[in-house]
Amino acid sequence: MTSVNIIDPERFRFSSSAAAFFSHLRYSLQNVAFLLGIFGLLAGGIWLWLPFIVFVVAILIGNVKFKLDISEPENPPYALHDFLLRAALPLLLTNALLFAHYFTNADPFHIVAGLKHVGVNLDAARASTHHADRVLGIFAQGFYWGIGQTAGHELCHRLNSRLDLGLARWIGGLALDPVFHLHHPFCHHRRLGLLSDPGTARRGDNLYGFTIRCAIGNTLYVAQAEAERMRRTGRPVFSPHNRFITAWGICLLYLGVFIVIAGPLGGLVFLAAGCFSRLLLESTAYVEHYGLFRLEGERIDNRLSWDVYTFFSNAILYNVARHTDHHLHPLRHCADLKIDPGAPRLNHGYIALVLISLVPPLYWRVMQPHLDDWDRHFATPAELAYMRDHNIPHAEPLPAS
Repeated sequence: MTSVNIIDPERFRFSSSAAAFFSHLRYSLQNVAFLLGIFGLLAGGIWLWLPFIVFVVAILIGNVKFKLDISEPENPPYALHDFLLRAALPLLLTNALLFAHYFTNADPFHIVAGLKHVGVNLDAARASTHHADRVLGIFAQGFYWGIGQTAGHELCHRLNSRLDLGLARWIGGLALDPVFHLHHPFCHHRRLGLLSDPGTARRGDNLYGFTIRCAIGNTLYVAQAEAERMRRTGRPVFSPHNRFITAWGICLLYLGVFIVIAGPLGGLVFLAAGCFSRLLLESTAYVEHYGLFRLEGERIDNRLSWDVYTFFSNAILYNVARHTDHHLHPLRHCADLKIDPGAPRLNHGYIALVLISLVPPLYWRVMQPHLDDWDRHFATPAELAYMRDHNIPHAEPLPAS
């Protein structure tokens, strides 16, 4: 199956009763993962990381076994969806605070003592946990913080809600990207597909180089944009009104809390989990647009995102893989995102593609047939000419039959 195959709605459509049930409850999957993380931290030992492994494997298997999701629920309960999105931050912070205590015997905020009063012995749990379990737990926390960024992504598009933008900043801080709410809607969405967009992966990019370029490019964009905003408003650049400065203060606060709880080792643990979650955040951006581009002056259309309609990946990631519609209608609620049968499409869910992208040669091999299809069916003559002139590998149109 290639990116241009037409979806047959009748083949993949759920029964009306199943669609009605899953269309709303599926979005709780991300919070279920966070709750499993909390229960694992309260239990200690292998439970610091085993729920994360089981959850990922279940998602991958479910995507293979379950039918594609092309449902478009009418009148979804927005209050429920918004509650689930906003619940991400307290659940993530609970995970983070409990995890920090696994690298110390101290209890500066009396969290361990408080848990004992309700019958939870965190002392015994961390005493039974081996060093290897703690190391694997860093990856588990990075995974939770990483997938939580999709909740932050949805919230950062609520441009008229100070609450949601604030939650997005604090969620982004866990992935060492507290300015995501500034560069994503105002840089990536405007520059999508252009070479000037740090968030559009170019052909031949590997995930790790792309992540570094994104981190630098997006940080510089926000720093410069906020400095210019301060000058326009007559305020000094180094001001509490500068959102770049205040946002990075969130990361410093998180780092300080980990250091207070577990000393310098706690600070290193926060940075390690944060770096892994940032890699996962950027890996999603890497997959969403890999190899697709437009030239200056061309409009943003439905050719510039890779869509995926796997049920469980889209459920846990708040429909972010309906990415074409998201870019065409960036203010549309995640529960309202539509499928676009004419958009480029991939076979695997985003979570599987993120895992594949960790091995660049394998990812390039998986993506090459899709890029060839895009060149032959979506690229404009001007774009093909650009690729020829700049020695960018591409597929030529097939000869007319």
